[in-house]
Amino acid sequence: MTRFRIPRAVLAGTGAFLVTLAALLRFYVYESALVLPLEQGRTYRLLAQDADYFDTGTFTSHTGVPMVSTRTLSGDAGAGSGDTAVWVEFTSLTTASGDRIDYHERRTAFDRRTAMAVNCCGEYVDEDPNAQQTGLAFRLPFRAEPRYYPMYDTMLRVAVPLRYERQEQINGLRTYRYTYTAGPAKIEDIPGQLPGKVLGLPEWRAIGVSRYAQVTRTLWVEPESGLTVKVEERHRQGLRTPDGIERRVSLRADLVMSPQDVSAKVADARAFTRWVLIVRDLLPGVFLAAGLLLAFLGVRLRRSPRPPEPGDSGPEGTEAEPPGSEPDRAVLEESGAGPPGPESERIEPERPEARGPEESGAEQEGAREAGAERSGRERS
Repeated sequence: MTRFRIPRAVLAGTGAFLVTLAALLRFYVYESALVLPLEQGRTYRLLAQDADYFDTGTFTSHTGVPMVSTRTLSGDAGAGSGDTAVWVEFTSLTTASGDRIDYHERRTAFDRRTAMAVNCCGEYVDEDPNAQQTGLAFRLPFRAEPRYYPMYDTMLRVAVPLRYERQEQINGLRTYRYTYTAGPAKIEDIPGQLPGKVLGLPEWRAIGVSRYAQVTRTLWVEPESGLTVKVEERHRQGLRTPDGIERRVSLRADLVMSPQDVSAKVADARAFTRWVLIVRDLLPGVFLAAGLLLAFLGVRLRRSPRPPEPGDSGPEGTEAEPPGSEPDRAVLEESGAGPPGPESERIEPERPEARGPEESGAEQEGAREAGAERSGRERS
């Protein structure tokens, strides 16, 4: 019975296709996906349970106040391109009752692969359209490394060194912890003058002051995706008189990302790492192994022809004889008989000794009578 056989060209072609597909997934599909999106629409909150602030409008101090910092990111897809994205960030710090303490807004363009800010597309910080934004714009890039990165701080309007500290687990997810501390730095001059007595200067009727800020930010980043899954911020602001001395604390707040937002960001990071495992590691490995195996089988079939099987046709269409049917030439030569001739049948001479004794005697008597008859005719 004839078995179904796959042509070796098909095996080799399929193997080459699978090897090529593995290379495309690993070096093209995966790499081309590592760009930050043009579209963006995220909101997350940082909470402070016990904050203090000084209201410069009413000249009153408030202590032990819960605060919420709400940050919203939106993307301007029309202003972006294949290499550059443009996002707008809104940050509002309010009390639990809704009183606004602080507000910042910025528009930033950045490289979609490195996440570094670029100046190209009508960026601004608050009311300053000339602010030169440098360093990381909003987040770390894909495949973040355990090293230093410069990051732009919106409040201080400078790029500050974001230092890698160590690895930590956030909800069971491996993350890199980064931290920077910047300031104190002058962020604004308070309009008008404040009464000297609210600043501890009763001898002064009124005096101008400036606000100085210091901020410490800690980020927990999933390194493969570059996503920030948790944020903590410590804000301290003070009012200083022209002599540079701080006279009153205007804000103190320790803000931590809400547990709900941490869980949501961890889920996003896990989804990305699963995608990476499939596209970069699992599928290319499977396709590469299968492709090499098929190519090996195709080469092996080409070099190792199969033995003839019963029922296979010979070179002239005749049925092949089973093994052992051909006479042993060495045995024939030893026995004195030559190899069989081309004829299918051979006439063997009759051997006398093979006949019985009665048949031999009758033949001899017939021979004598025939001889006598010939002698009589010769005499006559």
